[in-house]
Amino acid sequence: MIDIFQIKSDLISTLGSFIGGGALGGLISTVFNRKENKRIKRSEAIQSEAAAKKEDASAAAEMMGLLERAVAHMELLQSQRTEDYRRINALEKMMEQELAWRKDGDYHYCEVEECRQRKPPIGTFKRVRHG
Repeated sequence: MIDIFQIKSDLISTLGSFIGGGALGGLISTVFNRKENKRIKRSEAIQSEAAAKKEDASAAAEMMGLLERAVAHMELLQSQRTEDYRRINALEKMMEQELAWRKDGDYHYCEVEECRQRKPPIGTFKRVRHG
């Protein structure tokens, strides 16, 4: 019986050493790998942040390109608008002048050549073009 008890205690101590050694080895491995794991996590975080910044920079560059094209287009539209406004003003002035001449002409039209009421007398009216 003593041999069985001794075998069981040897077996228990061997198992205990194995289990304890495994736990102690795991603990030691955890302590040593802790710094390495932190470094790996920090490196992954830095890489992730760098990738995000690169995407942000790419998006910002794309937005700047779109903005530059929009500004160039707006400048073109503004110059066309200015030219159109200048032409419209010139046409409005021309129309005002023509209407004034027609209104003025209504008072100067007379089929009788020697009409005393004609103002100005025949041959003296001169149209002056403005602009």
